[in-house]
Amino acid sequence: MEETIIDNNKNQDLIKSIQENNLFKRARTEEARNIRKQALLDAAKTIFFENGYKNTTIKDITDRAGVSIGTFYLYFDNKLTIYKNVLFEGILQLEKQLRDSVKSFDPDEVSASHLLKTLAKAYIDFYLYNPEYFDIIAVLNITEDELRENHSRISREIHIKARHILRFIESIIRLGKQKKEFHIENTGAAATGIWALLEGILILDHRKNLTLLKQDLYQLVDFSVSSYLEGLKIK
Repeated sequence: MEETIIDNNKNQDLIKSIQENNLFKRARTEEARNIRKQALLDAAKTIFFENGYKNTTIKDITDRAGVSIGTFYLYFDNKLTIYKNVLFEGILQLEKQLRDSVKSFDPDEVSASHLLKTLAKAYIDFYLYNPEYFDIIAVLNITEDELRENHSRISREIHIKARHILRFIESIIRLGKQKKEFHIENTGAAATGIWALLEGILILDHRKNLTLLKQDLYQLVDFSVSSYLEGLKIK
């Protein structure tokens, strides 16, 4: 009986060892997959920024990432899919930067206007430090018909995340309304308006129009957002 117990214990130890080894192998394999996928996303982000969507090929992306074309299709269906995955990745980073920019403030101690101006500056910082993401997020290649596809899973996720950002901005505007700082009814429209204002200015800068007009980007954004917010304060 004692020998049987010892043998059972050895069997259990052996099974546990095999299970732990299999888990380790799966973890290593998963890590390798994630590294390859991220390499493809990073390469695509750079190539799309350099060449534009139309002039980029899958081979351009795989050559830059240092993987085979066959490896590409393990992660993405086509060029459009990886483009939209890069777009989604950029939106995630933008949302984090916007939320981080105001999370240290106590909403009871600062005005909603101050929070919105801080958020606007954070968007400008994101644009200046991540021009390749902005180029993709702003969809400056919208003339490509296939980019308008909106039925895929990744497209739905992009739309959901974009709405999250707008709702976050709207929550700050609602805060201003509750504090009697703003006097508006449609807080959703107000949030969309300030977002459109920022994107419009950044697209002008992206096209070098602000340089021709001799306008400083930060000063123009501060003036424009301040003017917009003054309009929200009018009873």
